Amino acid sequence: MQHTIIDDQDIDNFLNYFNRKIDDSSNQLFLDRERRRILKSWSDVQACPGSGKTTLVAVKLLILANKLPLSDAGVCVLTHTNVAKHEILSKIRHSPAGYRLTKYPNFIGTIQEFVNRFLAVPYLRSIDRKPTRIDDDSCVTLMHGLVTYGTQQYLDRKRASLFDLKISHQTGKASIPGFKKQSESKTYKDLLKVLKERIRRGYFFYSEMYCFAQRSLENNNGMLSAIRKRFPYVLIDEMQDTQDFQDELIGAIFSDCDVSVQRLGDPDQAIFDNMGGSSPNQTFNSNHNLVPLKSTHRFTSSIAKKIHGLSVTDIGQLESLKCAEDHNMPHTIFLYTDSTKNMVLEKFCELIDTIDPNRLMGSVKAVGATEGTGGYISSYWTSYDKNKSIKNPKPQLFIDAVSRCWWDFEQESGQQYSLLVQCILDLLKRSKIFNQNVTPNRFHTHTSLTNFLRESNKYEEFRTLLTSWILNGAGNEVKWNEDCARLMSLFDISSDNTDATDYLTYSRSDNNASNIETTPKANIYRASSGREVEVSTIHSVKGETHDATLVLETKNHQFDLGVLVNRLSLTESSKLKGVRKIKFARQVYVAASRPRKLLCMAIHQNHVQSKHREALETNGWRIQLL
Repeated sequence: MQHTIIDDQDIDNFLNYFNRKIDDSSNQLFLDRERRRILKSWSDVQACPGSGKTTLVAVKLLILANKLPLSDAGVCVLTHTNVAKHEILSKIRHSPAGYRLTKYPNFIGTIQEFVNRFLAVPYLRSIDRKPTRIDDDSCVTLMHGLVTYGTQQYLDRKRASLFDLKISHQTGKASIPGFKKQSESKTYKDLLKVLKERIRRGYFFYSEMYCFAQRSLENNNGMLSAIRKRFPYVLIDEMQDTQDFQDELIGAIFSDCDVSVQRLGDPDQAIFDNMGGSSPNQTFNSNHNLVPLKSTHRFTSSIAKKIHGLSVTDIGQLESLKCAEDHNMPHTIFLYTDSTKNMVLEKFCELIDTIDPNRLMGSVKAVGATEGTGGYISSYWTSYDKNKSIKNPKPQLFIDAVSRCWWDFEQESGQQYSLLVQCILDLLKRSKIFNQNVTPNRFHTHTSLTNFLRESNKYEEFRTLLTSWILNGAGNEVKWNEDCARLMSLFDISSDNTDATDYLTYSRSDNNASNIETTPKANIYRASSGREVEVSTIHSVKGETHDATLVLETKNHQFDLGVLVNRLSLTESSKLKGVRKIKFARQVYVAASRPRKLLCMAIHQNHVQSKHREALETNGWRIQLL
C-alpha cells in the first residue's frame, strides 16, 4: 500500500487556511521544524508536557481528511480517556474536514470504545449475550445484591472483593476471589452462580471485553482484514497510559504493512500504568527510538531547567516557547520540620500574595502523590478529605442532567447514565414512591430500582428512554413532555403530583450547561489572607495547567522528594534505576510540569543536605526554611 504522504506544502496550505481569520499574528498557529517532522512521518513520538500534542494530532487529522482518496476507508484515532477524545473532537469538529472525520468510515474514541464496538459486543451478540451494561461499578453493585450473606462474610474474611469476580482477560477463565483453585464448597458455587447470573443479565466488566475481543479475532478469520481495510491510518494518543493487554490487542490488529500507525505520548508521564494490577505497556514506554518533542508552550525556561532531571527517559533539556520570561519568579522550596509542616500551605499562600496582589492567578494548587491520612497529604492540612470530589453535578431540574452542552464536554455516557438514574431516584423520593419489597418501606436504591423494573417488565422501556436522552438530548418542549409522561407512567406517578411535575419542568438547559450546580470545591485551603488553594492528588491533576503549583512531599515506603533530591538538584545525572524511584520521578515530573508561572516544593529539612541546598540555589531555586 502507498501510504498517504504529508509534505510541507500540505502543512503550509493548512496554516494559510487556519490562520486566515486570525488578525493578531501572536495568536496564529505556527509549526516549527520539529513539529513538521512529526506531521510528515509515522514515527512514534515522545511529547513533553505542554508541547501541544493534541493540536498536532488535530492538524494531522485535518490534513489527512483532505487527502484521503477512499470513501469506504478512513482514520482511526484511539485515546486512553474520554477527556482526550473530547479534546481532539473539540479541535476538529468545527471545520468541514473535521466534521467528516466524526462520521463513517472514521472512528475517534477510546481504546475501550473501539474494543467494545468493533470486536467484543459483536462477538457477545453472536453467542446470544447482548450486553446491557459495560461498567465495573454496575457489575459490583449487581453482584452485591445477588451474593448470599455467608458468601460476603467469607470474602470479607479473605479480604477478597467482588471486583475480582470476573472472566480473566488473560486466561479467558472465571476468576473466583478468595479461591486459588476450583472448589466444591458452597461459597465457591455461590460465587460462580453470581458470576453466571451477572453475565446472563448482560453486565460486563471493562476488562472482560478484551477477552471477548480476542475470541472475536480467533473465531472470525475475516475480522482482522476487515478492520485493517477500513482503517489504513491509525493515531494512538496518550500511549504511555496504555496497559500491556491493551497494547497487545491493538498491536495484533494494526501491526500490518498496509496500516500506517503513529503513537504519541510521554513515558515520563506514565503514572497510570500498573494501576488495578495490570502491567504497563513496554513497546512504547521502553522504546528508546521515540521521536522527541522537547519544546513546550506551557512553562518558562526557568521551570524547564528545574524539572528535566526528573525525566526517566533522559529526554534532555526542555525548551520553552513562551515569549515572556519572568526571571524574577521566586520558584521556592519550603524546607519544613515536623513541627512546621502544618505551616507549608500558609507560607505558600503568602508567597503567592506577594507576586499576585491583585488576585489574577486563576488556578493555584497544592498536590501530593499519596492520597491518604495519617502522615500524607493530610499531615499538611488536617481538613484534607480524600473522599471528597471536586466536581459533583447537582441538577436543579431533571432536564439539566440531560443537557447535551454539559455532557459533550464534561463526562462520558456511563457517568451520565449514573446521574440520570440518581435523578430518577430523587424523582421517586419527591413522589413518595417506596420500595414495597422491604419492611418498613424504604426509598429505592439503584439495585432495587433495577429489580423492580425487571420484575414489572419495564426495564427495556426504561433503558430505551435513558439511552435516547444520552444520545439525543432533551429535544423540544413537546418531545420532552412526551418523554416525561412515559417516565411517570413507568412508576405510576400522578400528573397531579406537583413535586414531581415541578422537577420535570422543561427549560432551555440544552443551551445552558451552567444549570447544573456543582458542589463547592471540597479540598480548598483558605489562608488567613483569604487566598484559596485547592489541595489534591497528582493523579487528579494530570493534563491540567495551573498558574502556580506546590508539590508536597509524601511517603510511600520512602519520601518521594527526599529520594529525588539528587535529581532535583542536578547532582545526579546517571540513568534512573529502581522501580520505586522511577515511579516517584514520573509522579513528581507530572506535578512539577503543571504550572505556567510558579513552581514550588515542600521537603523535610532532614532530606536536603547542605550540598543539595547549594546546588538547588545555583539552579535558581529559592530556599525558605520553616
